[in-house]
Amino acid sequence: MTYTFEKLAAVSQTQRARFHAQGFLVVERLLDDHQIEALRTSFPRIFAGKFDTGIYPDEWYWREGMSLPDVTRHMANAWKSDLSIAKLALSESIGRFAAALNGWDGARLGQDTIWWKAPLTKPIAHHQDTSFMDFIDPPSTATCWVTLDDTHRDAGTLEYAPGSHKWPLTPLPDAFHGQSDYRAQMKAAAAAAGIAPPDPVFIEVPAGSCVFHCGEIWHGSAANTTGDRMRRAIGVHMLQENVRFSDRPGGYIYRRYQRTGDPALDESYFPILWSRSGRRTPWIDDYCASGLRRAA
Repeated sequence: MTYTFEKLAAVSQTQRARFHAQGFLVVERLLDDHQIEALRTSFPRIFAGKFDTGIYPDEWYWREGMSLPDVTRHMANAWKSDLSIAKLALSESIGRFAAALNGWDGARLGQDTIWWKAPLTKPIAHHQDTSFMDFIDPPSTATCWVTLDDTHRDAGTLEYAPGSHKWPLTPLPDAFHGQSDYRAQMKAAAAAAGIAPPDPVFIEVPAGSCVFHCGEIWHGSAANTTGDRMRRAIGVHMLQENVRFSDRPGGYIYRRYQRTGDPALDESYFPILWSRSGRRTPWIDDYCASGLRRAA
């Protein structure tokens, strides 16, 4: 079974108003201690290439014994590889809450992203998540970012430019990992919008907390300048249930999952987490138990 969260049972009017005003919403202490430990245990295992399912993730940035130690470790779609991560990324609770915040009729998984910012590792540039999903229509996304450690600004916690989700959407960033001025692209976007860059909001929360943010908000993280703090996190990136592949070029990884001549997203790769109609991809819970995607 996937993880179920009572704190995400319903969205209050106050939460919805805060989300639309700022572009993000913090929910503290979402995960329990057992869930946190299970997910923490997955990190060294998957970055060492030990996968529950025997299937590689779609992206794998940083290899043990090969990559520089000051690089932030990153994976995408580790739900295909590790079942503890799958239980989080395929959670119906997360999909339903994200849909309610954004006014969607349903939510499907676009991808997950795994972030391991070890001590003394480099920053991640400010960016907009939806910029990476311009191969779909409508090109809108929502993210649930879950931290597995107590977060601190000197350890490179996630930071937001509040209200920046109301600025125009920009193309893919030129730089992403290790940029010296990691806010440069956000500041350029603010200038183009005729707005002074807002003061950043640093997410300093206990382990197991999460933040929901809309895909248009500018966010990133500074270097981890500490010598002893880890910053491990998982992003669950969701799409509207009814999205289709666009006619625009791009989608360097995910376009490979498009069937020829068919713009529909295949639930084998983009499963439906929750729908107002009651639809949820039927193989999810069996997969989280067995590691096999079998027809219902």
